Amino acid sequence: MSYVPQLPSNAPFTPEQRSWLNGWIAGVLAAQARDGDSAPAEAAPLVPVTILFGTQTGSAEGLAKKLSRDLQSKGFESTVLGMDQYAKADLANCERLLLITSTYGDGDPPDNAVSFWQWLNGEAPSLSKTQFSVLALGDTNYEKFCAFGKAVDARLEALGAKRIADRVDCDVDYDAGFAAWSAQVGQAFSLSSSAAGILPADTSISGQDARSTSDRQDAYPTGTKANPYSARLVTNQLLTTASAAKETRHFEININGLSYEPGDAIGIVPENDIALVNAILDHGGWSTDDELRHLLLHKHDITNPSKDLIQAVAACAKHDDLTALIDPARSADLKQWLYGRDVLDLLQLLPKGELSSTDFIALLKKLQPRLYSIASSLKAAPSQVHLTIAQVRYQSHGRARNGVCSTFLADRAQGDTPVPVFIQPSHGFKLPTDDTKPVIMIGPGTGVAPFRSFLQERQATGARGKNWLFFGEQSRMQSYFYKDEWATLIQNGVLHRMDTAFSRDQEQKIYVQHRMTENGAELYRWLEDGAHFYVCGDASRMAKDVDAALHQVIEQHGGKSTDDAKAYIAAMKEAKRYQRDVY
Repeated sequence: MSYVPQLPSNAPFTPEQRSWLNGWIAGVLAAQARDGDSAPAEAAPLVPVTILFGTQTGSAEGLAKKLSRDLQSKGFESTVLGMDQYAKADLANCERLLLITSTYGDGDPPDNAVSFWQWLNGEAPSLSKTQFSVLALGDTNYEKFCAFGKAVDARLEALGAKRIADRVDCDVDYDAGFAAWSAQVGQAFSLSSSAAGILPADTSISGQDARSTSDRQDAYPTGTKANPYSARLVTNQLLTTASAAKETRHFEININGLSYEPGDAIGIVPENDIALVNAILDHGGWSTDDELRHLLLHKHDITNPSKDLIQAVAACAKHDDLTALIDPARSADLKQWLYGRDVLDLLQLLPKGELSSTDFIALLKKLQPRLYSIASSLKAAPSQVHLTIAQVRYQSHGRARNGVCSTFLADRAQGDTPVPVFIQPSHGFKLPTDDTKPVIMIGPGTGVAPFRSFLQERQATGARGKNWLFFGEQSRMQSYFYKDEWATLIQNGVLHRMDTAFSRDQEQKIYVQHRMTENGAELYRWLEDGAHFYVCGDASRMAKDVDAALHQVIEQHGGKSTDDAKAYIAAMKEAKRYQRDVY
């Protein structure tokens, strides 16, 4: 019996694809044997495509993996890498390159793209052999929308790479943009490869194929962004005292059947405030429109006015101030004017009945899910997700304002009210695989949430590495979250050290970065022992201050120059020993 070659088990295909291809190979060889061909032709090699992703929350990574599956089904051999693994891609010799990236902070690269961006602007060679395209993820509420994706696109072109498909910039609702872009790049690569005789001419990805796959909710398992799981809130507990300046709560949600790991986030699809919905309906003259009420309650964003709504109101209301602020050169002034204003504020600039309900709804953005760091381990809380969330409540322009999701959970998700959820995996914020490694966790405010998860997991698995937690808030008496739990973990030998910083308990404010420098010698010893360093919380100030303190500790207690300290931290990041979950 003649030997029939088989694809190796580690070939980059799903079991179904491997089985189909093995059958196809066997069929071709059998046909050639029947035809008396003594030397069967070798199968054409798969066409390689490299996909790089830059991500802070995992969205870009998820899209990169979906794109990879789509391309593999069309005869491409796709390799998916984080941008921090760019060296493995050998970009100087890469012929087909696709990049999917978010933008972080004030137009900056996400954490896993920092080293790639430095290389791209420094040591990167000519990329004249490369065909490329970029999908940029962003949020139009930010002034520098998709800025990093735009910068990468321009830099690749400057290095000689050839743009095979135009960059697509996606708002937070990125499904349609991703589907259109993936169809476009698949078509372009297929046509290019067909012209070169690498692929048969009928393997291109059609736009209809991409849309039908992306838009079919039944193509997704339950518990995804496209098809969230209908969970129930079972615990709603106040963590702060009634006199605290900020209200923070602990929530527990039953998620029977869903799975997650410490470091992951949960997406919650909230319901808008019915009082705000009714006020909008009343001013628009649509109080009896139940279909519109449903759309405003569940489907559309009524707290963040869209650019389309702002422009429409400015035109219809003849509002000189607003018209002037629409000028792109005054984007910062427009952002300041919009602060504390919602869709109702814009609508109230128009006379009642000025807009039809159809025109109005078309001017709104979709209601987006909110992502929260998970504050529990499945090993400690089976079938549950725990959350630590600060409630957003404030007065602005003579009216009470509420955060959409934080008050949905605190005030409206009661009894049988469904809480639609999905798990957002995080592959860049994980406990060390070696449980003997020490762990240092910087988690002020609600940033402590994932570290509660970490500690529960380390206790449940009997991890042998030491654990050190830095926690900060405004007041020890009013906002010391999970105080009794930390005490128990210390007593049980799970939490080896805890340092707190309560900023308003003394005249001079003290923050977690101050505790780091105060304990710099010990902190550096932990780092030298291989500790993994984690930061979670506010990106605009806290994370930057903590990073500066870390550099200071390494310089002072490691006897290093500024450049040597930077290299030390760069090596930590490369080894996944410095990870951040910041927002």
